[in-house]
Amino acid sequence: MNYKRHTVTAALPYANGPVHIGHLAGCYLPADIYVRYLRSIGKDVKFICGSDEHGVPITIKAKKEGITPQQVVDKYHKIMGDSFKEFGISFDIYSRTSSKTHHDTASQFFKTLYDKGVFKEEVTEQYFDEKANQFLADRYIVGTCPKCGNENAYGDQCEKCGSTLNATDLINPKSTLSGEKPVLRNTKNWFLPLDKMQPQIEAYIDSHKEWKSNVHGQCKSWLNAGLQPRAMTRDLDWGVKVPVDGAEGKVLYVWFDAPIGYISATKELFENQEASIKNQEEGRGEKVTTKSGEIPEWEK
Repeated sequence: MNYKRHTVTAALPYANGPVHIGHLAGCYLPADIYVRYLRSIGKDVKFICGSDEHGVPITIKAKKEGITPQQVVDKYHKIMGDSFKEFGISFDIYSRTSSKTHHDTASQFFKTLYDKGVFKEEVTEQYFDEKANQFLADRYIVGTCPKCGNENAYGDQCEKCGSTLNATDLINPKSTLSGEKPVLRNTKNWFLPLDKMQPQIEAYIDSHKEWKSNVHGQCKSWLNAGLQPRAMTRDLDWGVKVPVDGAEGKVLYVWFDAPIGYISATKELFENQEASIKNQEEGRGEKVTTKSGEIPEWEK
C-alpha cells in the first residue's frame, strides 16, 4: 500500500496588523484551493497556519499604543483569525507562537542544538540606550546604511538595498525609543555559525531550480557575499525565553522561533485531536479548545 500523508502550511502572518487582501489572494487562497482539492480526492491532508507573535515590531507597536505586547498580539490574532474564517480559508488549525506548546517546542529545538555544541557563545558589544536603560534589539536602532546610504536602515537590514546588517555597521545610529545616540556595552549571546554551514546551505539552494527566479537570486546574492555567524538570541523581554543558564533577560531571535511555529502548530493539532477522542471514549462529550483558545475545525 502506497499511503501518503500531506501537510500543507501557509506563511504565518505577523500579528501587528490585519491580513492584507494581497496576502489572502497570493498566499492563503491558493493553498486553500490545493488543500480542498486533496480532500476532494480522499487524501489525508492537514492545513496548518497560525500567528507569528514575537519580535521587536510588536514591542514597538505596544510602546506606541501604551499597551502590552500580549495585548497587541491578542488583538491581531483574533482579527486575522476572524478574517480567515470569513473568507472560508479551511485551516485544520490556526495556532499562535505565543502558545505554551510553541514556547516548549522552540525551547526544545534551541536546547538540543545547544547541547550538541552547535552554537557559539560570544560576548559582543551591543548598543545600549542609557535614557531608556535597556539594550537595543536590531529594530530599536536606525541609522545610515553603509552600503547604499539609506538614512533609515534598521539594525538588522536595510529595507532599501536588502543588505543584511549588524547594528554596529550603521552610520550615525540612534535609538528609536528615545532618539538618543546609543552607547556600546558588552552582552552575551549565542550565535549560529552560518559561515560554517554555507556549503550545505548552498548545495540545498542549488538543488531547487524550480524556485522563483527572484527568490533563488536573492538567496544566491547572500551566499555570494558570504554568510556570517548570526545571533539566535536577543536582549528582550518579549518572546521565547532562552532555556540555558546565564541567559536571563534574553529571548530567542524571532527568525529562530517563528519557523518552528509550523511544527508546534501541527503538534498542537494532534494533541487536541487525541484529547477530543479521549473525551468521546470517556463519554464526557465536551468540546476541546486548542491551547490557542479556539475550537478546532473537527469539533465544530
